Amino acid sequence: MNVEELKSELKNIFGNDIIFNKDFDYHATLVKNIDSNLLEWCKNISEDKIKPIFPEKLKDGIVFIKKIGGSTRCIIIKVINGKVREIHLGDHKYYDKLTKAIGLKKSSETY
Repeated sequence: MNVEELKSELKNIFGNDIIFNKDFDYHATLVKNIDSNLLEWCKNISEDKIKPIFPEKLKDGIVFIKKIGGSTRCIIIKVINGKVREIHLGDHKYYDKLTKAIGLKKSSETY
């Protein structure tokens, strides 16, 4: 499955209004079996089979996080009204930056 097919399947699961981060395509091509690995997890999210995380700084949203492959992370941000709005794929550095921005993680730097 290529990246455009993957995006199409994700839109079938969550609706056409979702957006993908700018590096989604790049990271989707790096991970083996991302289509089956990611799609199954997303279907479980849409069927309310996975418990979300409630970040401090996202008052109107909930988050789902999955490790996919060696350092790739998928972060799905779901708005409370039941619609998924964003799907992010990124490396660990991007994951750290985003989770800090939404209040899920403190600094991981050691001094």
